[in-house]
Amino acid sequence: MAQKYKVFLEANYILFTELPSDLPNWQGFSPFNYDELLSKFEKSTAYQVVGADPKALMATFFKHFKHLQTAGALVQQDDSDAYLWMQRLGHLDLPKGKIEKGEEKLEAAIREVREETGLSGAFSLKRVLPESFHVYTFKGKSVFKTNYWFHLNYNGSSDTLPQTEEAIEAVFWLQQKQWQVRLNETYLGLRDLLETAF
Repeated sequence: MAQKYKVFLEANYILFTELPSDLPNWQGFSPFNYDELLSKFEKSTAYQVVGADPKALMATFFKHFKHLQTAGALVQQDDSDAYLWMQRLGHLDLPKGKIEKGEEKLEAAIREVREETGLSGAFSLKRVLPESFHVYTFKGKSVFKTNYWFHLNYNGSSDTLPQTEEAIEAVFWLQQKQWQVRLNETYLGLRDLLETAF
């Protein structure tokens, strides 16, 4: 299957792909910062960059941005149709956070789930989900973020405790049909990931 990766910025995205689509081609050089990149989206909400190695192209394209890696998870209760979700900054969201030095991606995802939701039971890996990518500006710096995602199985108490210092307003369980009809409340990158994976 041909490789392709979407990098989201606000309501826009750039598709890095092996096979051309009907999107307009990106014109010009790699952007030096987020504001320069965003200014290119006046004529279209999406562009494509085509090449034999889309992932390498993506890394080169964002070479002037600070690169950050996070890990997160969609958590499903053992033998149940209950999935863990959070309300944060006005969005339906999944737990995730920065991968610490020397930490494995899956280890980081489980730690972040525990910290942000208060779950104390046992986690196991159901499957690795696709990565998601987005760019933004933070404290004057332009950031390219790779998010590693996992579908985890959870066995233990369903009691939760939102990590309010991370702006998490609520943590709750939803059935798959419930969260699938509410994906418009999530970030574009997460919505795209889940629509593709499920």
